[in-house]
Amino acid sequence: MLDNKIISLVFSMTILATIPRSAEARVYSGLEVFLARHVKLVRGKRVGLITNPTGVDAKLNSTVDLLRANPNVNLVALFAPEHGIRGDVRAGQNVPGGRDPGTGIPVYTLYGAGGHRPGKAALSKVDVLIYDIQDVGSRAYTYIWHLAECMSAAAEAGKTVIVLDRPNPLGASVVDGPVSEKAYLSFIGLYPIPRVYGLTVGELARYLNTEEKIRCRLLIVPMVNYKRGMVWSQTGLPWVPTSPNIPTPEAACAFAATGTIGETGCLSIGIGYTLPFQVVAAPWINAEKMAGALNRLRLPGVRFRPIHYKPFYAAYANKYVHGVQLIITNPGRFRPATTETAILCHLQKHYSSPRMFSWRADKTAGFDKAMGTSLVRRRVAAGEGYRAIVDSWRAKLNAFKRKRLKYLIYK
Repeated sequence: MLDNKIISLVFSMTILATIPRSAEARVYSGLEVFLARHVKLVRGKRVGLITNPTGVDAKLNSTVDLLRANPNVNLVALFAPEHGIRGDVRAGQNVPGGRDPGTGIPVYTLYGAGGHRPGKAALSKVDVLIYDIQDVGSRAYTYIWHLAECMSAAAEAGKTVIVLDRPNPLGASVVDGPVSEKAYLSFIGLYPIPRVYGLTVGELARYLNTEEKIRCRLLIVPMVNYKRGMVWSQTGLPWVPTSPNIPTPEAACAFAATGTIGETGCLSIGIGYTLPFQVVAAPWINAEKMAGALNRLRLPGVRFRPIHYKPFYAAYANKYVHGVQLIITNPGRFRPATTETAILCHLQKHYSSPRMFSWRADKTAGFDKAMGTSLVRRRVAAGEGYRAIVDSWRAKLNAFKRKRLKYLIYK
């Protein structure tokens, strides 16, 4: 065993500062920077890769293929998050292990009957874990928690974790929503952070490693040319669907504003239609009145338009529904959790009924888990206005904002 003094040195945070600079405006992902300058970090080591279809360079070459083809990288294992290495597994379904059909490399599941951590046997086969997955910037998304669990397991096993950083589609500047309470921690909120945390995945890894005392050997490979507040179109990088219902950057941004609404079980949020997470609708909503009322609130960074559609599957399949489409006009000003709360308050005020908007007993636990607290549901149900509800989470949110500042990499 290492003594405490050595542990404190070995487990210290390192950020790689020697990165290539380019006159080109586009962002260079952590993957591209790693391949250009930092492959030597894994030379002579057995590498395990945590990735999915979003792990690509700017030319859409997969991280799996790029590392496998690099003579200085000994890629010996793949670790599959929710939806699998190739993104072909439905949400919530166990991801099988085995071998990757494209490469023949062994695949170890991080989303199976055994839980979400890499097993000791799998970790014994690697020296370094590399993480390269595109984030969506919302706490209620499992990929960041796969990373946290891998960091925790790596700390116990004495392995190194390297995070190849990628942009946050919300701009990594917005911090919004309640901080998860201890009673509601789960795999869509494993540690107490806000619904929208305003960090890149590399910055979040730094935060969790220190603030939550994970203390793994952690290296972050930063992006080049990334600036805080960038919208996705400014990065110059291609978007690869992060999961089946996040096909676009717009869906990624809207996810944090509608995902919990879907947990009520009485609304369509576009799953089963062409605008997943970008609409809120039901057969009993007056679309024009709802759009008008929400627009009069002048919520920052978003406008609402009336919409009428028929979902192909999921909630209200093959029935006409009516509601609003969220048009995010400024991701840097958009407040997803605030917007979601305002929508819920509108529904509670105008459509509260067992046959319309209601808090079903079999759905409240899932809603509270996704929200990270029961406070929002209880206050909405009591008829409070959205501003008062937002004020109720502000103190803890501000405390997180202050702590977060220590872990920022980008200006």
